[in-house]
Amino acid sequence: MMEQLERREKDLKTERKGRLIVSDMSGVELLVAFEVFSRMRDLGKITDTLIFVSHGKESISLGKYEDLDDIRYSAVKRDGVLIGRRESGAGTYYAPKGQIAAVLVTTTDVFPNLDEAERIWAGEVVLELFIRTGVLDAYYSHPGDIKKGEKKLGGSTSMTLGKGIVVGTFINRLTPSIKFFTDYYVYPEEKLRDKMLRDVTMYAGSMEKDGPQAPSEKEIKEILLDIVWLKLGMEFEPGDFTKEEKEMISKGLKKLTAEDTVTSLSKSRWYNKVPDDWSAATYRYKSERLITANVAIDKSKKIKNVLITGDFLLSPPDGLEKVTNALKEINADNKKDINDTIIKTFEMNNIDYTGFTLEEFAQTVIGAVNLALEKR
Repeated sequence: MMEQLERREKDLKTERKGRLIVSDMSGVELLVAFEVFSRMRDLGKITDTLIFVSHGKESISLGKYEDLDDIRYSAVKRDGVLIGRRESGAGTYYAPKGQIAAVLVTTTDVFPNLDEAERIWAGEVVLELFIRTGVLDAYYSHPGDIKKGEKKLGGSTSMTLGKGIVVGTFINRLTPSIKFFTDYYVYPEEKLRDKMLRDVTMYAGSMEKDGPQAPSEKEIKEILLDIVWLKLGMEFEPGDFTKEEKEMISKGLKKLTAEDTVTSLSKSRWYNKVPDDWSAATYRYKSERLITANVAIDKSKKIKNVLITGDFLLSPPDGLEKVTNALKEINADNKKDINDTIIKTFEMNNIDYTGFTLEEFAQTVIGAVNLALEKR
């Protein structure tokens, strides 16, 4: 591992210069901005950018493919917590006020794909940050997580558009709030609430709890800048978002916090629309990321509708829709056709992904198909 890092430091010391932006934007705003940053970087309208964020208000950001049923949406709305569904990205990001995040906007010359973006940014850069701040036994768990034992210190997400690529990691400087888990998270039926809460308090780690002391935000920023230069050969000078970026982020925020966008993926709402004479079933598979397939078939055993949810990463964002559309009208008994259609659609559309293999993805869909056939 050390030899690999030394090679990277030698090979990538190329002095790419960019801008450093310090921001208090909410977690929802930041993740809405991923699409803006990647698009602007692809078009060459912005340079490499390092964004250091201390969130100014509480928010919940759903991943592109996250099931709305995984949270208590009515409670979130009742409490006036900002919630949005982003254009890409895995999982649900709860960002309480003061949570730190570090985001790098660059090109595929630096990170060739989503998988490598998380492996390098989180696995080399952010991991080194935790180690330098005193969490000496922190380690990287692919894709995108920084851990100490079973405790999570940080998690990552990334997005690509053309040559533009964005990768970001939340950083637990202080002991994380468990409000999301106590108030908004939907607990699996097989787990008791009090047991789950005890697990959560042990699950979240931080520099404050797992290191000698909590460094200041300024100290973290300075250490991060040094590591980014060492590992990636990038230097950053203070800057700000362009007028166009600000306008695009504002427009995107309005779109992605709209009710129809936030509620667009919901297993319960999907089931409510399945005709009575169809058969529908759900199958879950945990690879590096969770995949959940919901499949409905008609009387003639044709696949009529498919809903895929989970905390995986996939780009371009509409790639999943192309896969689910390709599955419609396939005979549910023809497992080979289902498998081959999935793999062919990914390959023909150059869909980038991380968190699963194509074989695992196909087997998840086939698992749901088999359960639907049993219900007929």
